[in-house]
Amino acid sequence: MTRYAVLHGPRSGRRGAGALGAHVVEQLRAAGQQVSELETATLDGARQACRTAVADGVDTLVAVGGDGVVQLVADQLVGSRTALGIVPSGTGNDNARSLGIPLKPAEAVSTLLSGTRRTIDLIHVGPLDRHVVGSVPCGLDALIAARAATLPGWLGSHAYTVSVLPEIVRLRPMAYRLELDDRVLETEALVVAVCNMAQYGGGMRIAPDADPADGLLDVVIIRPVGAASAVRLLAGVFTGRHSNHPAVRIEQASAVRVAGPDLTAHGDGEALARLPVTCTAVPGAIEVVVPVR
Repeated sequence: MTRYAVLHGPRSGRRGAGALGAHVVEQLRAAGQQVSELETATLDGARQACRTAVADGVDTLVAVGGDGVVQLVADQLVGSRTALGIVPSGTGNDNARSLGIPLKPAEAVSTLLSGTRRTIDLIHVGPLDRHVVGSVPCGLDALIAARAATLPGWLGSHAYTVSVLPEIVRLRPMAYRLELDDRVLETEALVVAVCNMAQYGGGMRIAPDADPADGLLDVVIIRPVGAASAVRLLAGVFTGRHSNHPAVRIEQASAVRVAGPDLTAHGDGEALARLPVTCTAVPGAIEVVVPVR
């Protein structure tokens, strides 16, 4: 028998994660597992509930929700033996996509019951002292993420697509100073994304070769292009073909300091902090339950 704790929002919540979370609890109990239900309406309450569950020694702490909920749970698991479980029900669900976790709830629950543990890195973001699972966008992509967060939840991953055009219209190059381990890169760019996972923005393969277990971060830099070229580039991001474009540069580093425009960096779809931020790979930070391959 595996001990699970399942974190979700209120059952009456508008996005449905609460009702889905309650269903996940029922399914796990029906499979003969020991399950604690962590229902909370506040971020502080969620963090405290996760800390308590980890201290109690649960085997798997399940995040029912989007990438922001996954990030919140993962942040509480660093240094513990509790594994992260994911039942995706958010806007982008990019961490689940990158890890091969099914997006359909029934299949995600099956993964919780029959999957295997995989060790992955996380991104530690300073000065916040927070861990991010997937990526930290710091440019046009961060502006798109911020706009997508204001759109109705029923749009799902299409919220990112809908948010592209208004930001493309206002397109402007921005000056960055990137400290990549012992190297310094000063450049103008449209997109600067520090990635641990391959996907962000609702399925965009921004860092197609990113390996979340190699101890390195993939830093994707898209230099200035015209609006029409930017649209084509963003279309190519969904397949990863953009990586061969002359305006695209991908660097690797174990630590990256991003300084530049007065923008708010995002992490796993959530606003983090104004630039500058420092992103550091944390090798083998947590274990996550993924399908058996």
